[in-house]
Amino acid sequence: MIHTRSLISAAFGLALLAVPAAAQELTIGLSMNKTGPLAANGTTNDVAVQLAVDEINAKGGVNGMPLKISVFDTAGDPKQAVTATRQFAEDDDALAIIGPFSSGECRVAFPVGEREKIVQISNASSAPGLTEGFDYAFRNTSDELTQFKRLMTAMKSHDILPKNVAIIYATDEFVSKSLGEQAYPAAFEAAGVPVVATVGFQLQAFDLAPQVTELKKANPDAVAIGGTVEAVIKVVREMRRQGMTARVLTSGVAADPGLAEKLGADGEGTLYPTYYYHKLNDQVLEFQKKFGAATTAAGYSKTIPQHADASAYEVVYILAEAMKRAGVTGDPSKLAEERTAIRDQLASMKDWDYAGILGKEYFGENGDAVLPTHVVEIHDGDFQLLESVTE
Repeated sequence: MIHTRSLISAAFGLALLAVPAAAQELTIGLSMNKTGPLAANGTTNDVAVQLAVDEINAKGGVNGMPLKISVFDTAGDPKQAVTATRQFAEDDDALAIIGPFSSGECRVAFPVGEREKIVQISNASSAPGLTEGFDYAFRNTSDELTQFKRLMTAMKSHDILPKNVAIIYATDEFVSKSLGEQAYPAAFEAAGVPVVATVGFQLQAFDLAPQVTELKKANPDAVAIGGTVEAVIKVVREMRRQGMTARVLTSGVAADPGLAEKLGADGEGTLYPTYYYHKLNDQVLEFQKKFGAATTAAGYSKTIPQHADASAYEVVYILAEAMKRAGVTGDPSKLAEERTAIRDQLASMKDWDYAGILGKEYFGENGDAVLPTHVVEIHDGDFQLLESVTE
């Protein structure tokens, strides 16, 4: 039987009163991008995390103890991500860490967590290979190469695989560069789709007309854009201004629930893969309702969670379940031992038969989550699910 949220709630003591305020607290660190260049995807992650913490604590906490979140805003700076990991491990006595947020941050902070022997679970990073070689590094995401290969699989099954493609990507952001130089070329090669042009640009570039002109000369059947939501919008608008009608393909980095509205008619036919589809089922819609109420109460206009919000919310539940299974006590003298016990439980997550708002999942041997890929298409100003792919 799938380990659903209702079963998790029961395990935490559904019939119990909320944990007493005086009980030993179990600290989890949250390394997030509240500000900085990737804040559009990260600024409400703390709201999602606190929502999960409040739900768990209201049902008895973990092993009778409340969860507590310690927050560090790295602003997307890898150096600050290293500082955050050290602070959580050495000063805050955290049992585990949610984050770092971005791929660039994970690249430098994962080795620090390994030395400190504290679990870090990124809720947003997606560049391939970041967890390889580490025992304490996990990601509750699916890497971009896996996601994009599955996009190619879905396009092929629907007989819409492009004849050829051009790639345009941001050269000054880690995951966008990884998309343009690694994930996209590898996925297209595997699918037998020729790449007829590759063009780079900087995120802060005011005018992308020269770069798009290069794309137009190649006359591609489709254009794959590697960049943030704002970058995708800027490229697509310039493409349409120059009369390019090529289908747009992008990645989970741009899987913003507001993308269809922001692109308008220019976005018709845009396809992207994502491990979190905000219209998937009733469980997801219920989470969104609670998230919207929480963000509104916190003064945000954003009411629909993005993939990083959903992943962060789910990480809290995953860590809580790992703590429960590890018999965590919160005893400071057992901190190192209990951090490792949490790691061991996460490594055996496949045996849990766990499912949440991201679907049925577990961490694979490389520390990355094994998740379904939802291929989404923008049609008539809204989103529709083209296909969910698991292989």
